[in-house]
Amino acid sequence: MLSYNKIYEIENKINSKEELNEDDIVYMYDEANLYDLGKIARKISYSISGDNISFVSNLILNYTNICNVRCKFCAFYRTDADSDKYSMSIDDVINEINKYYKYGIKQLLIQGGVNSHLELDYYLNLFSRIRSEFPDIGIHGLSAAELNYIAIKSHLSIKELLLALKDHGLETIPGAGAEILNQETRIKMGRPKNSGLEWLNIMEQAHKLGIKTSATMMFGHVETSLDKAKHLLSILSLQKKYHGFLSFTPWNFEPGNTELGKEVAYRSGGSDVLRNIAISRIVFNSELPVIQSSWLTNGVNMAQMAILFGANDWGGTIYDERVIPATGKNVGNLRKEMIINSIRQLNMIPVERDNLYQNIKYY
Repeated sequence: MLSYNKIYEIENKINSKEELNEDDIVYMYDEANLYDLGKIARKISYSISGDNISFVSNLILNYTNICNVRCKFCAFYRTDADSDKYSMSIDDVINEINKYYKYGIKQLLIQGGVNSHLELDYYLNLFSRIRSEFPDIGIHGLSAAELNYIAIKSHLSIKELLLALKDHGLETIPGAGAEILNQETRIKMGRPKNSGLEWLNIMEQAHKLGIKTSATMMFGHVETSLDKAKHLLSILSLQKKYHGFLSFTPWNFEPGNTELGKEVAYRSGGSDVLRNIAISRIVFNSELPVIQSSWLTNGVNMAQMAILFGANDWGGTIYDERVIPATGKNVGNLRKEMIINSIRQLNMIPVERDNLYQNIKYY
């Protein structure tokens, strides 16, 4: 009876648009019935977008793997001493986009590492070239860590950097680098001190300038349920100020070939994935209307389940992405025909969107 009353209390808060508190969220993580959460989450999702499930024709472009941060959860980064390090020239990037442009790419997710060899002009010229040659592709570019380093190296404020990048073609900013915002947990993960506050600050600066961004959370490592609760509420608080987040994606830690994998040997199971999807939808309610299914780390079948548990955006197509395969996980490619069919199998309506989440075509 106690469990039922608590879920009933949470659902009443949701229906009255009342913000959940840390205790509510920790309860949902630690005690609530998963299927109860799924029912509530799907109901919220349906109230926002009905049976429409969006996706984007996306190209992930990892322009460099050189990084001086060396996060314990990352298998992708390389140092100057590694023989397989790389940085793509601007021509290389343009050639790579040309390889996939025929698939109707509408979003270019471009991020790599914190590379001390690249100057501000590299990014400005790169974005200008992409905008000039592919004007119908939205540049979804650079993690908060990359932006923070470029600003410091260029002796610019975050505001000045963002304005310069926007002027040269940057459209939106991905949510990479959020992981878990709690400082003590981040330090255990190999993230620099105050990097969680830096992430929030960069997102807020972007939102003030009218630059939309995404938000993320990485789970299934050394975090606690309270860490996740605080993380979600921090993002919700910023969202209520500017409504600058376009979407939220919870994604699970992939331990393969990572230093943190020595402590966390196994990835999260399916029930944990669905719980995080459902809780994200419940906490954000309609304040942050788009929850992505994060199929990249969980596969097509789990992405379908995520939709039933509150996600209303599939995410994007994948062509030769490099970060997740660095963990040893085989991702492969996923073209939009497969996404359309997977959504239709749920008796839902696939809707192709652009980088700004504006609908382009209903299937």
